[in-house]
Amino acid sequence: MKNKILTAIILITIPFTLTACNVSNIPVIGKYLSGGGGGNDSPAPEKPVTISFWGVWEKPDVMDSVFSRYKMDKPHVTVNYDDRSVLGADQYKETVITRLKEGVAPDVVLVHNSWLPYILDYLSPAPVETISASDYTQKYYPVASDVAVRDNQVYAVPWYYDGLVLVYNKDHFSEIDQLTPPTAWEEFRRIALALTVKAQDGQFVRAGAAIGAADNIDFATDILGLMFAQANITVPDNIDSKSAQDALDFYTLFVKSDGVWNKSLPEASKAFSAGKVSMIFLPTWNLMDIIEANPNMNIGVAPVPQAVAERPVSWGSFWMYAVPKSSSNQKAAWDLIKYITDDQQQDSMFRKASETRPYGPPFASKNLIPNLDTYPTSVFLKPVINTAPFAKSSYFSARSGNKLEVDALREAIESVLTGETSETALTDCKKKLTGTTSAR
Repeated sequence: MKNKILTAIILITIPFTLTACNVSNIPVIGKYLSGGGGGNDSPAPEKPVTISFWGVWEKPDVMDSVFSRYKMDKPHVTVNYDDRSVLGADQYKETVITRLKEGVAPDVVLVHNSWLPYILDYLSPAPVETISASDYTQKYYPVASDVAVRDNQVYAVPWYYDGLVLVYNKDHFSEIDQLTPPTAWEEFRRIALALTVKAQDGQFVRAGAAIGAADNIDFATDILGLMFAQANITVPDNIDSKSAQDALDFYTLFVKSDGVWNKSLPEASKAFSAGKVSMIFLPTWNLMDIIEANPNMNIGVAPVPQAVAERPVSWGSFWMYAVPKSSSNQKAAWDLIKYITDDQQQDSMFRKASETRPYGPPFASKNLIPNLDTYPTSVFLKPVINTAPFAKSSYFSARSGNKLEVDALREAIESVLTGETSETALTDCKKKLTGTTSAR
C-alpha cells in the first residue's frame, strides 16, 4: 500500500518538475511544505505606527507636504508634527535635553549640530541598512560627519546647511569704487574704514561694518568663533592661547581703534536694512528678513574673509534630525528621516518653502548643488554652499540654544571693550566653559 502511495506522489510531482513549477504550488502537498494553510498567502498588514516629531523654524504646512507623500508609501504611519519654534532656541534646547535625560523624548527631534558631541549617549544610531556611514560621508559635508558619525554609525542627519556669509550693500561699494567683496581680513578692514561715514560731531552717518562689539551684533560669537577656527584654536582647551587673544584683539579693534562700529548703533540686521551699515555677517536664514524688509536694496552676498587663503575655513551652523534612545519606534523613525532627507524630498521642500518666502533652506546634500542654479535666489545661497566643504563649527553658534557658551564669549568681548586685556578676558571665559557641557 505504501508503495502505491509513493508511486502516486511521484506521478503527480513529475509534470510540475518538468514545467519548472515549485512543489509548494501543489495542492495538499504544497500547504504542508510551505507552512501555509492553503488560504490567502498575502502578507499581513503592518501595524499602525504613530511617530511624534519635534521641529523648529519650519512652517507645519511645509512639513505636512512631505509627510503626506510619505503616508502614500507608508499608509500605516502617522506623523504628529509639533512646531516648537514658540519656545525660542534656549528654552527648546533645555526642554529637549531634559526629555532626553528622562527618557521621554519624541521619536524624532531636531537638534543643532553643535549639540551632537554632548548628547550622543542619548541618541539611537540609524540602522546600517537604512543609512550607512559610507553613504552619509559621501552625501554630506565634513562639518556634519564630524559630529554625527561615530564608530561607523550615523546619529543625526542635516535638515539643511547654513553658516556665515558676508552681506554687503552694493550701492555703498560703488560710492568708493569697490567692485568686489573682500576675500581677506585685512582687505575687509581697509574697506570697512573706507565705507565709514561720520558727521562733523563724530556721529555715525553710516558704519562701515557691523563687527567688534557684542550687544548689538546678533552673530558676534559666530564671527569670533570663525576667527578661532581659522586660527586652528581648539575650544575650550586653547581659548586662552596667544592665537585666541590675537583673534579677540583683532575683532574688537573695529570698535576700539578703527571706529567703524559702536555700541550705540541699532542691532546689526536692522541697521543694514535701514542702510546704516555697509557690511554684516549673517546666516542665510537671517538674510531673508532683510530681503523681505527691504526688497529693493542692492544686496551682495559673498564668502567670509579668510586669514590664510591657502587654508580656507568657513563657519557652519545648522539643525539635524535625530532619534532618541527612548523612542519605541526607532526603526520607523529612521525610515521617516531617510525619506524626508532624500534629495527629491529636499528639493520639493525647498520649492514649497519658496512659495511663501524668498527661498527655502539651503541644501545639505552635495548632490543637490546643481539644482541651485535653477532658482533665481541662488545668488544668496551659493556663497554659503560653495564654502561648506571647509566649514568648521562650535558651540559659539548664536541662536542655537547655547546660552552659557555664547554669553561667556560675549562677556569676554565686552570686557576687552571696557579696558580688560584679552588674556584676562579669555582666561575668565575658559573658566566658565571648562568642566561644563551643553548637556548639563
